[in-house]
Amino acid sequence: MIKKKLFLIIFTSIFLVSCSQKNNIIDFDISDLPKPKNIQPAKDEIEELTQQDNKKFIKDLDIFQSRDKLLSKVNIGKNNPFSKGETELNKFSSNFKLTGFLNTETKQYVFVSYLGNEGTISKDSVGGVNTNLLPNGAKVMAIDSKEKQLKISFDNEDYIFEF
Repeated sequence: MIKKKLFLIIFTSIFLVSCSQKNNIIDFDISDLPKPKNIQPAKDEIEELTQQDNKKFIKDLDIFQSRDKLLSKVNIGKNNPFSKGETELNKFSSNFKLTGFLNTETKQYVFVSYLGNEGTISKDSVGGVNTNLLPNGAKVMAIDSKEKQLKISFDNEDYIFEF
């Protein structure tokens, strides 16, 4: 019963207040408020600081290069999107697998697989010349059967494969 009376009192008071006339115009006069002071540092100090900062950053900047120079350094896309040969960007290491070593009295051989072909290569193997187990132009630089490593030079980079 008390809850009902309390609820009724709160509800009616909210209802009466909300129905009252809206004459609540708030008018502030901001001319009486104090104005903020603008404190400016001395111009000499500002110039010294900016000159020192600029000198530090200018030393680190690179000279702006033209668009043609930048684009000539980067190989973007292919001229013919249907050609196969232009984008062999080092698929060599992912397609080349070292499977074993064989030492004879006269030569060292390495068992490899490359692009579905399996066989042996030796120190004098050159891709595209005397074997199809290496990409064209790749040369065997060293065979180390003790460390179980094969070193191949391809596109002016040396690749070391471990067994």
